Amino acid sequence: MRFLSVLFAGGVAASLCLTSFSQTANQSSQAQQQPAPANTSSTPQLKLEDLPPEPHTPTAEEAAQEELARQRAQVMRLASTQANWGPKASSPGISLTMNEIARVKGAASTLITYRLTATGFAPGARLTLLRWPLNQGVVAVMKGIVIDASGTAVCGTPAPAVSAPSSGGTKTAADAQAQSATSTVAPCTETMPVNAPVEITTSAAKGEAIRVALVAEDRKGGAAASAVPFPLAGENRGCKLQILLGAKDGELVLIEGEGFKSDASFTLGAETYGQKTTLGAKPDAQGRFVAAMTPFVQGHDSGDTVVYYQSDSCTPTVSFHWGKGSYKAE
Repeated sequence: MRFLSVLFAGGVAASLCLTSFSQTANQSSQAQQQPAPANTSSTPQLKLEDLPPEPHTPTAEEAAQEELARQRAQVMRLASTQANWGPKASSPGISLTMNEIARVKGAASTLITYRLTATGFAPGARLTLLRWPLNQGVVAVMKGIVIDASGTAVCGTPAPAVSAPSSGGTKTAADAQAQSATSTVAPCTETMPVNAPVEITTSAAKGEAIRVALVAEDRKGGAAASAVPFPLAGENRGCKLQILLGAKDGELVLIEGEGFKSDASFTLGAETYGQKTTLGAKPDAQGRFVAAMTPFVQGHDSGDTVVYYQSDSCTPTVSFHWGKGSYKAE
């Protein structure tokens, strides 16, 4: 899980527990209000056995286990967010589609170009384009995008200037937050002409998903979508296993399954350097599942992992390479 130092560097806020302080303060105040005992000699003396035990200091092993559990929780949150990117992350009634329009093989990699179409946004809604690259957070690319009559995302005309509210006007916290979130994002007119279709040109490695989203600038709706230009998949009898990179170099991967039946008995697992791991997922009513794993094996910086599904219905397998330097754009 070494990639966690990159994905989750910083951002860990210290929490302060004021409960004990408030309790002590209340007890002190109450003590000050109570009259002193007439005969202090009759006051019970504090004994050593009455003292609370000293707080336990975790051993090195316990601290390592706690840190590992924390990292695993962070990994699963990241994997869950990636797995739900798309319709599940979109507002009800709003959808976004990525349409590939070009694929050009260059000297270093293949460049794929997508255009975006959407439905469900309010007429005239001004939208912000978001991207989620591997090993980074979600970033805003440009704003001022609108959906034309054909459903294509295009660069809209510059928004009219809005004068500052008068002294009698009221600016809510939500308004301030929305303005702050979009103030640093460049309008699309800085890089493209008005009414030109919004295009995303990028490269990708095998199993890498290109994740984008359009979000209304007034925060009243949004939709996410993804595309995998170079699928990493295996199929058998209508069952399909697909590997998606959750981080570069395969340090985290998602395993997606579709077309599976509700078999009474099945095995979903992975094998790396002869070590087998059972993956805790099973097909839902639609025959789909998603699992996540970190394939690294102690003592190895790189390797190959085979993911397999075994049942009476089908036996698909898919393998992928991971480790330092394994991320390569096609």
